[in-house]
Amino acid sequence: MVWKNVAVKEDVKKIIDEISKKRGIKRYQVVELAIRQFAREQKYRRDEKEYHCGYDIDRELWYAFKLVNSIAQLKHAIELKLDDASVKRYVSKTFETISQIENRLGVDLSNVKTAINKFLDTPNGKMSANLNDETKMAMARIIFS
Repeated sequence: MVWKNVAVKEDVKKIIDEISKKRGIKRYQVVELAIRQFAREQKYRRDEKEYHCGYDIDRELWYAFKLVNSIAQLKHAIELKLDDASVKRYVSKTFETISQIENRLGVDLSNVKTAINKFLDTPNGKMSANLNDETKMAMARIIFS
């Protein structure tokens, strides 16, 4: 991931900081969600597809649900301490779902993949919470894509 700086006025930074603290998300995530929401609300001509490819809420909601469901099943399989073959099947299905979302919607879910791998390495409460947080942000990216 390449990081760039964006200058904002002090009052805007305060708003971003306030939302970040209130929602428990990072500042860049606040900015990303705000820009995605703004792009969603814009009127575009049919040939202007770089930032807005039409807004099909049913499709995006379906993929957000599919991601959450897949991750929930994976977490449940690990919590139940299912056999390795079953867990591998859930891992495979989850990564297949992520790949579909990335390819079909163009949404980067590398943070979710990293969170899944960390959870698989250390399936404790902290890693589970981290996976939940990354999944929540992924849902927002999917819905506002």
